[in-house]
Amino acid sequence: MLPHLPICAAAKAFDHLARQADALESTDALLQGALAIAMHGQADDPSGFSPAQVEDQLMQYAQCIRQRVQGSQPQAVIAHLHDYLFDELQLTGDTQTYYSPANSYLPHVLKTKHGLPISLALIYKVVAEQVGIACWGVALPGHFLAGIDFDGAPMLIDPFASGRMLTPDEARDRVQTMFGAEVEWNDELLQPASVRHWLTRMLQNLLNIFGSEGRYHDVAAMLEMEMLLWPQQYRLQRDLALVLARLGMSRPASIWLERYLSNQPDDPQEKDLKQLLDVLAA
Repeated sequence: MLPHLPICAAAKAFDHLARQADALESTDALLQGALAIAMHGQADDPSGFSPAQVEDQLMQYAQCIRQRVQGSQPQAVIAHLHDYLFDELQLTGDTQTYYSPANSYLPHVLKTKHGLPISLALIYKVVAEQVGIACWGVALPGHFLAGIDFDGAPMLIDPFASGRMLTPDEARDRVQTMFGAEVEWNDELLQPASVRHWLTRMLQNLLNIFGSEGRYHDVAAMLEMEMLLWPQQYRLQRDLALVLARLGMSRPASIWLERYLSNQPDDPQEKDLKQLLDVLAA
């Protein structure tokens, strides 16, 4: 029998994400998934937050914008959207403490008006759609953007840069400048990111931050939540087992590792993994 999850993730956060995992198609599921991630990160915050509070705040943003729009021209709506979010609220990227985990937590980002590209893009998407602008996520390497239809053509929005607009060609040039020739450009990079991939990237960002800080309990928590999104990605079972072993949780580590090897008997590191199983059982 597999260990009951969550082992390391905050139960409230894990359960909230689990409720979204079977129907990840809507913007609401994206918002609730992001809030589930924040529930784990802010589990020890005595002030706390409720999803309803965050939803209300975003709806208030949209209401303020709608009240300012005269007519129904999309260009006017977009102008007011940007004026409110980026000029009045001063939503922008956190360049000072970029790798703070808090920059991934939506309630914190809404409070400080600073965050990572992916969390700011989420706010932009939710509010844009509430005022009638179709919006999607664009998961470029190293920098997440939002996309909208602007006067019949796709336009990319960089909320991290205070709403700067980019053409697809400018986005391609930026990626090649950042990463050089080793990153081959493909127009598929501009395709809308699914909710599942959007949330996965948020979890992966945090996993990398926690790993670099040696916060392995939180690394395990991110893996547990990612397993909800990708139950058939067996490598997650292996990765969770290895982190649990590092934390000294031998019993659940050995069970997950055995499960992984039963699903992936041809793993190139099978011999080493079986040796680790022997150590865990000792």
